[in-house]
Amino acid sequence: MKLFKILIPVGMIFHLAACAVPQRIPPVDVASPEVKPKDTGGYYYYTESHLMRRRGKLDEAVRLLKEAVVRDEDSIFLKNELVKLYLHQNDYKAASGVTQDIIQKHPDHLPSLIMLGGIYAALNQHAEAIDAYKKALALDPKSENIHFLLGSEYTKIKQPDKAMKLYQELIQINPASFGGHFYLGTLYAVMKHYDKAEAALLKAIELKPKYERAFFELISIYEVTGKHEKVIQTYNKILASNPENLRAAIGLGHSYLQMGRSDEAEGIFEELKLRSKSDPRVIRQIALIYLDEKRYEEASDTLQVLLRDDPDNPDLHYFLGMAFEGLKKTDKAIASFERVPETSSYHRSAVVHLGFLYKEEGETEKAIRVMNEAIEKEPDDPELHLFLGALYEEMESYDKAVVTLKKGLELEPDSVRLRFRLGVVYDKANDKKGCIEEMKAVINVDPTHAEALNYLGYTYAELGRNLDEAEDLIKKAMKQKPNDGYIVDSLGWVYYKKGLYKRAIKFLEEAVSLAPDDPTILEHLGDAYMKANNPKKGLQYYKKSLEKKGEDTKALEEKIQCVEKQLDQDA
Repeated sequence: MKLFKILIPVGMIFHLAACAVPQRIPPVDVASPEVKPKDTGGYYYYTESHLMRRRGKLDEAVRLLKEAVVRDEDSIFLKNELVKLYLHQNDYKAASGVTQDIIQKHPDHLPSLIMLGGIYAALNQHAEAIDAYKKALALDPKSENIHFLLGSEYTKIKQPDKAMKLYQELIQINPASFGGHFYLGTLYAVMKHYDKAEAALLKAIELKPKYERAFFELISIYEVTGKHEKVIQTYNKILASNPENLRAAIGLGHSYLQMGRSDEAEGIFEELKLRSKSDPRVIRQIALIYLDEKRYEEASDTLQVLLRDDPDNPDLHYFLGMAFEGLKKTDKAIASFERVPETSSYHRSAVVHLGFLYKEEGETEKAIRVMNEAIEKEPDDPELHLFLGALYEEMESYDKAVVTLKKGLELEPDSVRLRFRLGVVYDKANDKKGCIEEMKAVINVDPTHAEALNYLGYTYAELGRNLDEAEDLIKKAMKQKPNDGYIVDSLGWVYYKKGLYKRAIKFLEEAVSLAPDDPTILEHLGDAYMKANNPKKGLQYYKKSLEKKGEDTKALEEKIQCVEKQLDQDA
């Protein structure tokens, strides 16, 4: 199933504006058997490569280092250096190939196994990362680092029990393992075993009393369980050790407000206001702490207190607009964003938010005018074209969306976000050829783009063509996002189109478990059961789909009537 619906909610603007950050490959501290190349020819090319890297000529550095490896092919040191260069270029595929070559020749080379696990983790290939880390742990069963890396992968694929078992084993090996107690505590909290979580985190704090994150995790547990006095005590412990901790000061002030201790809260906020005047960054930090955690009520409370003494501060108005938007207080959000002047560094972002908020309020012409005015002032900004194109798309003005997005691509031809958006618009305008071309272009630039892989695969399935290729594309998308219900649905739909109905049902059932409220997935499962000669099950999922479907229900209602008639005749 395609990921993008017909309308883009305001919240999607953050997704469109976000930049993907590659996962950090864990450092490997274990030294390789060699400290330098033994072959003089290899060493020459290695030193030349090192020089090119220092000059920023990475392609030339890679070429020279590959030549060094050819001349000294047994050198693990040289191959590790080549892996580092590839990672510096974000070429994970090449880095993986070299690391696998090392492991093939040296299966027990611990640093390379850890490195390979990190590469797979960065590529979201969690099963492969787990396999590499398990092999590394077998070689070094007492390693805390490997326990943490493997536990992190289990957590990502939503297998907390396995991660918990790992940390428990680590604590048995080393009862003084701070990380073991800390990560065990955070897992207990996720699983809502709050007493165990508190005990584990308190032990972690005992072992490492200055690690503030453990205190904040503990505060989260106290807040969930309503232990307000313990919340305040813990904030005060952080501030006793580090009086400059802004997050703790804000949290303490808001906790006082929640408990009705307004005088103590005002004292905290007065101090913050003084700090914000001498250091403008404080304002940003205050807002982002809450906004990042989607704690919009706390954000708006704090920002409104700060605005009392500084009513014209543009940054405060921008962040307050963000908080009101999160609270769905659209009128107040608009009023705040409108007070962000052109001189503010946040003006462009405020304009983008205004455009979509005006659209939500039914003021379409105003939304378009605001976005076009922004483009007139910054005509070379491809992001503004992306947002205006998305706005036209939301209004179902697909021709205008295409023109706008193409203008953005003239400014940034390799933008995967612009190309992906254009592909979606083509699809909604029923231009399947244009959609397919743009999705292929996205994949050509970024072969790991899960959404484009899924979209192209699902499009082929809907058209009933290139079904083997569609299956391959969607499987690649699943490697990037293994627990995405829409991608799993797409794979089930490919099998449906192939006539493999039992296999289709297996994946569509899984998709329903991952996205239980999606009417299209439910209808797909109903279709599969009908083809598998199980009309009762088919009817069950058709009815569930109808409950969730807000519009365009005529075809589904006809399906239900047809099945009910069939079942009555069979009775």
